[in-house]
Amino acid sequence: MSKPIKDMLTRELTERYAALDSALLVELVGADGVTTNQFRRELRNRRMRLEIVKNALFRRALASAPLARLAETMTGPCALITGGESVTDAAKLVEAWQPKLAGLKMKAALLDGELVGQGQVDQLSKMPTKRDMQSRIASIALSPGGKLAAAVLSGGGRIAACIKTIIERHEKGEAAAAPAA
Repeated sequence: MSKPIKDMLTRELTERYAALDSALLVELVGADGVTTNQFRRELRNRRMRLEIVKNALFRRALASAPLARLAETMTGPCALITGGESVTDAAKLVEAWQPKLAGLKMKAALLDGELVGQGQVDQLSKMPTKRDMQSRIASIALSPGGKLAAAVLSGGGRIAACIKTIIERHEKGEAAAAPAA
């Protein structure tokens, strides 16, 4: 490959991946074209992208970017999955497709700037997604406020019920006293 072509590809990779801080590195070897296209279509439907990258060019392009830590782990044939809600979504999809694509396996991941190595990357698909974690945190944060509101309202409801009972007894008492007079 000539130097101008390498420079052009390096610039393109830098523009595409410099701002990202999350990606999943997979190995995709020995898969047939039809199944690979179906996998790519499924990724595209979930707003994800699979790109086979040349390791040396990728390292060169992202030497000072957040994905540089992931680029250092690249050995052998590699493909990069980016996009979607989070890397855990991509890992769950890869795990679902592994029986269909025999040569598909996860190698490493970068999750919000933190490197997940080959030993732990298989557990990434079992983690809750970013959206799941946000909803859990929101429910935990709102729980004490909800309990406080219920406690305040329950006391007020009891007082209102007592006042209503007193009013009803008083009205019945006046109604019973009126015919006797």
